[in-house]
Amino acid sequence: MRLFGQGDRLFGRDSECATLDHLITEARSGRSAALVLRGEAGVGKTALLRYARSTAPESLLINGVEAEAEFPYAGLHRLLVPLLPHRDRLPAAQRTALEVACGLADGPSADLYLVSLAALTLLAAEPRLCVVDDAHWLDPESARALAFVARRLHAEGVVLLFGLRTVPDDPGLFAGVDVLELTGLGRDAAMALLSDVVAGELDLSLAEQIADTTGGNPLALTDLGHELTADQWRGASPLPDPVPIGSRLEQHYASRVRGYPAATRDWLVLAAAGTGGRTEHLLDAARILGTGPEQAAPAESDRLVTGAPPAEFRHPLVRSAIYGDADPVQRRAVHAALARATTAAADSDRRAWHLAAATVAPDESVAAELERSADRAGARGGHTARAGFLTRAVELTPDPGVRAHRQVQAAGAAMTAGAPSRALLLLDSLEEGLLTGADPGTVLLTRANASVNAGVPQGLRDAAAMCLAAAEAFGDDRVNARVAVVQAIQHATTAEHLGRTSEPEIAAAAAPLAGDDPADLDGLLLAGYAAFITKGFAGGVPPLRRAIAAIADPDLPDEVLLTRFILGINFCNMVWDETTKQFLIARAEAAARRTGALHALDIVHFIGAMTDAFAGRLNDADRHDAAGQRVRLAIGITAEQEQVWRHPELVAWRAPDGLRETLPHALGVFEMLHMGGMYASTRLSLAMLDNAVGDYAAARDGLLTLVDLGRPLRYAWALPELVEAAVRSGDRATAGQALTDLDLAARASDTSRALGLLHRSRALLSGPDAAEEHYRAAIERFDGTVSYGDLARSHLVYGEWLRRRRRRRDARDQLTVALEMFEEVRANAFAARAGQELAALGEQVPSPVPDSGRTILTPQEAAVAILARTGETNAEIAAQLFLSANTVDYHLRKVFRKLGVSSRRQLRDVLPD
Repeated sequence: MRLFGQGDRLFGRDSECATLDHLITEARSGRSAALVLRGEAGVGKTALLRYARSTAPESLLINGVEAEAEFPYAGLHRLLVPLLPHRDRLPAAQRTALEVACGLADGPSADLYLVSLAALTLLAAEPRLCVVDDAHWLDPESARALAFVARRLHAEGVVLLFGLRTVPDDPGLFAGVDVLELTGLGRDAAMALLSDVVAGELDLSLAEQIADTTGGNPLALTDLGHELTADQWRGASPLPDPVPIGSRLEQHYASRVRGYPAATRDWLVLAAAGTGGRTEHLLDAARILGTGPEQAAPAESDRLVTGAPPAEFRHPLVRSAIYGDADPVQRRAVHAALARATTAAADSDRRAWHLAAATVAPDESVAAELERSADRAGARGGHTARAGFLTRAVELTPDPGVRAHRQVQAAGAAMTAGAPSRALLLLDSLEEGLLTGADPGTVLLTRANASVNAGVPQGLRDAAAMCLAAAEAFGDDRVNARVAVVQAIQHATTAEHLGRTSEPEIAAAAAPLAGDDPADLDGLLLAGYAAFITKGFAGGVPPLRRAIAAIADPDLPDEVLLTRFILGINFCNMVWDETTKQFLIARAEAAARRTGALHALDIVHFIGAMTDAFAGRLNDADRHDAAGQRVRLAIGITAEQEQVWRHPELVAWRAPDGLRETLPHALGVFEMLHMGGMYASTRLSLAMLDNAVGDYAAARDGLLTLVDLGRPLRYAWALPELVEAAVRSGDRATAGQALTDLDLAARASDTSRALGLLHRSRALLSGPDAAEEHYRAAIERFDGTVSYGDLARSHLVYGEWLRRRRRRRDARDQLTVALEMFEEVRANAFAARAGQELAALGEQVPSPVPDSGRTILTPQEAAVAILARTGETNAEIAAQLFLSANTVDYHLRKVFRKLGVSSRRQLRDVLPD
């Protein structure tokens, strides 16, 4: 048995208390932890959280409040109130976001992750225990922010504990945070608890029956201990049937409240409805209703509520039972009184919500007030709350046309809040015949994006078609029509050949909207895409390059760059522009970190890893891949969800065991999801691996399902792989046609990589007199560029050609360079091929072994070290890596120990690029 506070007791929780003791002890040594205590109502979460607080003075505590669930960042604000006077220590972007989120300042809509990082920075500055009970009732923004903090804690000395009720439809906000599942007490502990709370004689067999019937639920046991009569506990009188536990326990509370005087019931319902509001408003509303806190005496005697206003309910079940059992007329009267009493301008959103709860018939004045509250919530970054206010406004809007317009707005707000399924539900119940102006087009555009994000079957396949329909619905509104067609292009670049709408159809819609001589970004994007699709490489490259230059413009605002970044990368792929692609990735990464856009940062790292892997820069690809995994952990993406973020091109280079079975399976998954871009990347990765291991016929056959010979366009980047596969499999006709297409694409693109691949492919098809010139030209083109893998493969095929010409020494030189380059990045299949060629020359090729003397930094340590060697402070590094400064210091000390240095300056000498 554990004792804490003023005589409180915990039975049968030694293991759980020991876990909490360990976390708090470790925190005193500078190590942080986060833990979710999850279980059914009454199982003892709150008691364990009270125990933790009893061992850690000066802890912070908040309770989730159901009435605040619609007010963005309300819970986080309450938790941080003692720390807000120190917010001037925060980096400017974090401070601004936090102040806007908490309603302390006006400004652009607060980014969730900048607010989250600000909270992490404030909490880490003064290590302590932070307790959030009833976390299931936090507003969604606060829950997401605190879950982010929990996942990023490491070396701050902070312990963050959540009490979370088990619910059937758990939204998974706390995914990635350690969970301690709480169940009922064991029989012995339950018996001990009953012996402690039952004042008189206790029949042991009856006590065992009660322990089993309640499932060891401590709240049920405690209440029964106080409420059953002495005769019942002695076994002389029958027990109530059924015994009140779980939902029946809630009903049990409700039945007791029904026996109180009307004034007591009014006060209790008012206290339940007004939780989270100001005490003076609660008292003013009580006077309007003719009741007051003095009426609470019966409930206080029964231990259902305690304390002066605001009333503190003994357990959340008591509050929900009182409010839920109240007559609807009584609830509306209570909310009406609270609305009349809530007059301060700062509380206008709470007043609007009470007005809505008090209204049963459509009322335009209340609906308009809710719409204004929605706008205020959106300005603070509370997009979930904005959707909630607008949805309620829809229900109370009397005019059908205005109601339909607000419903469209609510669906858009749900999309912004990351709730695409909710957006689709709102759109499905819409009376579309009532829509006017831009709303019909907005509905189609919102439905397209929501279907893709919600994972609707065929959603991605049909998205571009819906966007084109939206553009047509916008009619003469060219601004919105352009946005819709740009969105169609973005969906088309994801679906590619698996989309329902052909690229020529999209190009036909894009060209007239672009105009004859566009100068703005979207106009250039539309013109470039239309020209490339309709005119191919011959006429499409120049306008496509102008579009790329517009996206790469250093003056382009961060928020615009991040919305158009993926298109820029796709356009670079079309014209083989590796230099601009690297610039865009670096700039987008910096913009995402600067603005706290973690979802965008995740995409940047994904594209960065894919780009580096296809170019053979596998160590750089590893960095992006590891950074992406860290970001996904921070934002709560589960291991199962992360599977779609695996990189087939990176895995193909490394060629682990079992790869030949898993990649074809991935093809089927991407085909089912209509993710044509990922399907094509996987198909190319398989062909590259087939070429590496000498299965050239399989590589050729796979690529022929992708490439449209005679019309080089989007998949021209697969042509060099097809040339090698076809030549080596004896299909010179296919190789010749692929080379002709490659020649057209490469000359029009006119980049070092394109021309290098053209020379290497020509060499494979050339006779003995011309081949060597092309091999050397390819190596020269690739040397000094970012095309590491292309350079290594050029050395390989040149060395293979030299060996077959019996120029052993020259062959050995080229193959040795190739082998060393492949081993440097662990490109195992190609390294094996180079090794086999050297072995055929009689060379001894040792099996590569790990360098046991090499110092290995973890990805997190490497990221910290790279920034530290450039002179960044701990706070600056923390802001970039979404960590606390304490955690940065922890990692940096480990880096210094591993590398044997004592200063940032020394990192420049010992840390390789």
